[in-house]
Amino acid sequence: MASADYSHGHEPYSTLEVRSVEVSGPHDLEGSNKEAVPLPDSQYPQVVDPHTAWDAPKPTGSPYADTEATAVQGQDDGTAKRRVCGLSPRIFYLVLTGVILVILGAIAGGVAGGLTSSRTSRSSPTPDSDAVRNVNILSTSKLAASNWTDPQEVTHRSVFFQDPYNAIIARQWDSQNNTWTTRNVSQFMQSSTSGPINPIPGTSLASASSDSRAGSMYEVRLWFSELTGNAQTISWVNSNNPIGNPDFWVYNASGLPTWNGTQLAVAWQRCPRDSCAGFWTLAYQGREGYIRIANSSDWTNNTRPVVRTNVVSAGASLALVPTLNVTYVDGMILATQRRPESIGRSTFVGYWNWKEDDGTILDDVDPTLTRQFAATAMNNWNEALFVALSTDGSIRGVRWDGNAYNAIPEINLAQGQSTNFSAIAMTTDAMFYGISDDQIWEYSVDTSDPSTFTLAGKIYP
Repeated sequence: MASADYSHGHEPYSTLEVRSVEVSGPHDLEGSNKEAVPLPDSQYPQVVDPHTAWDAPKPTGSPYADTEATAVQGQDDGTAKRRVCGLSPRIFYLVLTGVILVILGAIAGGVAGGLTSSRTSRSSPTPDSDAVRNVNILSTSKLAASNWTDPQEVTHRSVFFQDPYNAIIARQWDSQNNTWTTRNVSQFMQSSTSGPINPIPGTSLASASSDSRAGSMYEVRLWFSELTGNAQTISWVNSNNPIGNPDFWVYNASGLPTWNGTQLAVAWQRCPRDSCAGFWTLAYQGREGYIRIANSSDWTNNTRPVVRTNVVSAGASLALVPTLNVTYVDGMILATQRRPESIGRSTFVGYWNWKEDDGTILDDVDPTLTRQFAATAMNNWNEALFVALSTDGSIRGVRWDGNAYNAIPEINLAQGQSTNFSAIAMTTDAMFYGISDDQIWEYSVDTSDPSTFTLAGKIYP
């Protein structure tokens, strides 16, 4: 399918789009949960008011008012015939009986039709405008994105979401060919010995990719929530050979119990030495409400809470971004939704230890009016940009310049219309993605002026 030609940062889009043979549909995803698309209510006749069904006015001053009396008075010889309303009694009563039957039939039919309509209205679901409109993306889908660079210095990006069948879909960018490829990860896992996967509809999604030359570690990973019995737990899938075998994915279940509806944030933490590949670090809200950190060096090591439950909101928005720590990119900043109305900062200090309260990133961020956070690194990992998505679909941000936070109350979407986003994500190379109107849009961040996002194009469908 050809797509419009958009500029992609410094790389032009090709009109060529590669679409793999996996296509999400009912035959692909047996047992998956497609969004219900209810039909509109049927229209039925309304109840007929018996008082208006027969609207014959009373005969006032009718010339027939004294017909019967006149006829009787004229029967002086017994030959004059008695009449009712100008008709013989027999014909009059036949007509009257017919009219009464017609009226009774109309009343009965109207009442029956009205009752049927009432029952149908009560039993038919109200059409969901989102469900009717969304044919490409699950209406409650979240978004995740990550990037990596291969040994030939080719840039790769992955954007993940759920389709209307609840399948996890990946859109993957290759800067060498300037193409986006669609991969149905859920379909790949159907035949896997470790799958299939069953992500919760609308689960939070978090992605990170690695490109460490130490041990040739080139991987793409995605975390999501599943049900284990009655409890929500965290699972992930990973592509261990994204160049040689991009359709091969492996499923892993961490078993980490979470707060229902937890948001997720993840980062690939670089190693402070050149001899090791680094670690995957995951932030989530535990069952008790604490914000916890899990690390791939030992997923079962449920660390002490990084942020206490009494200072965070339920289903707190999270963002995790790597930062430069002197000479190595092994530092991390965790942004969390704090009560009553702020984004708080926690800083990694090494060896599983975090400084819980390391200042405020942004004030006046109401948790009841905030959907999620996203973050990216800038200027060689020395700076960072944090973006908050509001429930009205608007976004605002704050820039960390290495010394202080500078609020960005309004972000200008250059070359694009003001967009009502339902979910957002960012890669660590300053690309922004948003779901709007059943489509995914890509913007590049101006790192010299991060209040400006420039439209790169529509990446799905």
